[in-house]
Amino acid sequence: MKEISALCHNRERFEIEFGTSGYRGRIADDFTFDAVKIVSQAICDFLTEKYSGSFPSKKIVIGFDTRFLSEEFAKLSACVFCANGFSVIFANTFTPTPVIAIKILKEKALGAINITASHNPYNYNGIKFSPDWGGPALPEDTEIITRKSNELLKLPEYKFIDIGDAKTQGLLKEEDFIGYYVNLIKIKLDLKLIAKNNKNVFPFITSLHGTGKGIIGDVLKEAGFEFEEIDKERDAFFLPGMAPDPSAKNLISLGKLIKDYNKNAAGNKSEKLALGLATDGDADRYGILDEDGEFVEPNIIFPLLYNYYIEGKGIKGDVARSVATTALVDRVAKYYGFKVIETPVGFKYLGKLISEGKAVMAGEESSGLTVIGHVPDKDGIYTCLLVLEMLSYYRKPLKLLVKNLLEKFGPIYSKRINVSVDKEKFKAEIDEKMENFPDIFEGKKVTGKNTTDGYKVFLGGDSWLLARLSGTEDLMRIYGEADTIENLNTLINSFQKYLI
Repeated sequence: MKEISALCHNRERFEIEFGTSGYRGRIADDFTFDAVKIVSQAICDFLTEKYSGSFPSKKIVIGFDTRFLSEEFAKLSACVFCANGFSVIFANTFTPTPVIAIKILKEKALGAINITASHNPYNYNGIKFSPDWGGPALPEDTEIITRKSNELLKLPEYKFIDIGDAKTQGLLKEEDFIGYYVNLIKIKLDLKLIAKNNKNVFPFITSLHGTGKGIIGDVLKEAGFEFEEIDKERDAFFLPGMAPDPSAKNLISLGKLIKDYNKNAAGNKSEKLALGLATDGDADRYGILDEDGEFVEPNIIFPLLYNYYIEGKGIKGDVARSVATTALVDRVAKYYGFKVIETPVGFKYLGKLISEGKAVMAGEESSGLTVIGHVPDKDGIYTCLLVLEMLSYYRKPLKLLVKNLLEKFGPIYSKRINVSVDKEKFKAEIDEKMENFPDIFEGKKVTGKNTTDGYKVFLGGDSWLLARLSGTEDLMRIYGEADTIENLNTLINSFQKYLI
């Protein structure tokens, strides 16, 4: 047993807290080597208590992303697990979150540790625990881990072994995780169908300097596609002033490449149209740009793919979405006679439903999606390739597919804004304001409320508003949906003024 040296921050101020996707913090501020060791020990203690020492497996999968010091954080976590008697399978390179989830299932491991802060800014890092079923840990588990972590902060001690000794004793082995994942998704996707469109589509790909580099390209090479991949090099800063989030504002340069390519292709009378495929820092989120280089919102991609699953692939069943996600999914489900399962924000809830076979597809407005028969965690790589499969099936440009979807099930428009707030101070204020919310808002009658996660208000004309505090950042997220862009902007702006 080795005691931790004094933490470099004020313990009275510092606490470890698991949000929607694990524990995240600013590197060298609250996310430190000591913090990683403490959380790792807390997870070891949690697993030991949970299984009462009678483990179905003692394998733990550990991976990491391209952020500053991620591999060092991962090695320290591995040393704690090995010292606690677990057998660690360690990624030999930067590895996407869905790849780690697949590795859990392949190895029948007890769970995984992933050192990542996903789409957060470059100066953040995180530690995510996934249990044996492959998805993110559920709140009943992370609450215990959080409590144990903070107890260890007060009386800091943990078990630890040198990484060289762990290897010598056979407690840690390094492996490639990615090859198996790539081979698996090639089988799960309809690669022959995708290949039928290789003469018509030219994909531009970016991993935003994250873990997804090269993977989509490997699949497309086998399908005979020509493509261009950018941002392949590791960059712990990602891009100056940018978080590795595949959002519209972060994909402007990708959109310009698409526009320029299609302009030249038109001049040369080429049949190929370019589009954009993007993944975030740990490749669990996706971003899609159409042939005009315009960002297609996840609230459109999700119902498009669900409609394709039923109509094109013949895979029929209920769908799951978070409370903050578009009701356009509900309209597609209703049309085909299926139900919608609504969950709080956080893919752990959606992933569990997929794991249990209760939905054929699960998604959220923040670019997370997976499908039955695949991994019970969000997968940006697989989603990008499913979009190409869908385009090959319909043999239509993406913009036209969006237009057809909205003509059939819309019109409906969605939006989310982020507002910086002091979460602790603001929580009481938002509680009071929502309790006294008016019966009429911007001329629309309030028809219902939902407190599944945050405060959701339903208004006349199928409009709704939602306010919730972020689980990973000092932000309040405001969501809305309405029948026109003008109505949506009015509702969102008025809601923000009311709350702040």
